[in-house]
Amino acid sequence: MPEETLSLLKASRGWSEIALAVETGRCPQSMAVVIPSSMQEIFVINYAKLRLGDSHAWNDYTHPDLIYAGKYLTAPSIDECRMLQGELGLHPIVSDKRLAVVWSADKLSLEASNSLLKLTEEPPVHGSILFVSEEDKLIPTIKSRVWSIYIDLPEELVKPRRHPSSPDEWAEWIENSKKNSTELVYLEIDSWIKFLSEKKDYRTASALESSVRIMEQKRLSVSMIQDVVFAVLKEGIPCEQIFGNIW
Repeated sequence: MPEETLSLLKASRGWSEIALAVETGRCPQSMAVVIPSSMQEIFVINYAKLRLGDSHAWNDYTHPDLIYAGKYLTAPSIDECRMLQGELGLHPIVSDKRLAVVWSADKLSLEASNSLLKLTEEPPVHGSILFVSEEDKLIPTIKSRVWSIYIDLPEELVKPRRHPSSPDEWAEWIENSKKNSTELVYLEIDSWIKFLSEKKDYRTASALESSVRIMEQKRLSVSMIQDVVFAVLKEGIPCEQIFGNIW
């Protein structure tokens, strides 16, 4: 886990509020977090360690008392949501509690969201549930039942910025981004998408955003991210063609 990305997360006001609530025993059982997609996995694993303890029971991103509904960047189906009630109600195996993580909660279907209302309002005594979203789009009936937290990142990282255009600018970006984690590279690209949208260049913004979603799912290295982004923005190659050629 890149130290620079973890430091960025823990420096946020939202994380400080969560850590204090857990430390003082005041953290609600039902919580929702809004955080950029590139930071979600790091947030989830560190929040889970706060709730479940940082013990020998961890194996990468798994723990006997950690339950995932859906997967990174993919919302769970209604069947997965219905199963969550029984899974979260089981007795903890290692920790003194169990934690359920609902991925891409802002993309849940209405039926899937409604199936989680009772669990969100009345979780098991030893159970907690975390809704992870990129945008603040939980349905009102769930939102009213959770503690909502926004992970605020530094303005210079998230404000709209123009992407490189000249050969020198591209060379400088490629060289500088080699030193960054994939999470920070994606944050920078997100700022380009915002800039393109502000300029009403929706076609390019959409192509870049689609490419980012695929790259995040494929867990590409920084060098491969650079290649794809250069191809989309500088050479105008459609992302479908890029990924069709690679996979």
